[in-house]
Amino acid sequence: MAARLLAALLLALALVGGGYWWGHTAADNAWAARQAQTKQAAEDALDKETARADQANTRYLTDHLDQEDRYADLDAKYRDLAGRAPLVVYRRVPVAAACAGAAPALEHVSAAAPAPGAVAADGPVLTLAAVRMWNGALTGIDAPAGACGVAGAAEGADASCAEDSGLSLDDAWANHTINAKSCAADRQRYQALIDFLNHRETPTQP
Repeated sequence: MAARLLAALLLALALVGGGYWWGHTAADNAWAARQAQTKQAAEDALDKETARADQANTRYLTDHLDQEDRYADLDAKYRDLAGRAPLVVYRRVPVAAACAGAAPALEHVSAAAPAPGAVAADGPVLTLAAVRMWNGALTGIDAPAGACGVAGAAEGADASCAEDSGLSLDDAWANHTINAKSCAADRQRYQALIDFLNHRETPTQP
């Protein structure tokens, strides 16, 4: 009888131990599976972000090189234009005529920018060539200013580029001031974003 009781006790202990071992192993396997899934998800997310960063870098380099090419073309074109047409002329212009003319405005000015000012008699005025070159430097695109640079005009036949635009040096300076303030504001925003990204705290793990 004692032997049978001992055998039953040992069997019970073996069953309990086996059940505990099986449960512990199953829990370990489930935890390992969850860890593997979490690791795989993190690797997939990292691969996705890496691919997105590579695409963004490729787009930036492509756009940057395209912009460099555009400005190189503009530089060559405007050097030739500056050799054929002056940027400033001195001309006796009545004040009323200067204000009433439909002169092309410089680009990239805010809605609150002042209108072209009155040009005094015998005062310096910007030519259409100067306005065309100014706008091209701001936008990276060569666009006609008035009759200067109109598509289809024969090469060297753009005498209109030497005509005054009705814009004075004061107008150019006012436009430059607006553009400089806009660039300074952009630099401030970009620097704030860079500082935020560089000093962003890593979230603490619970």
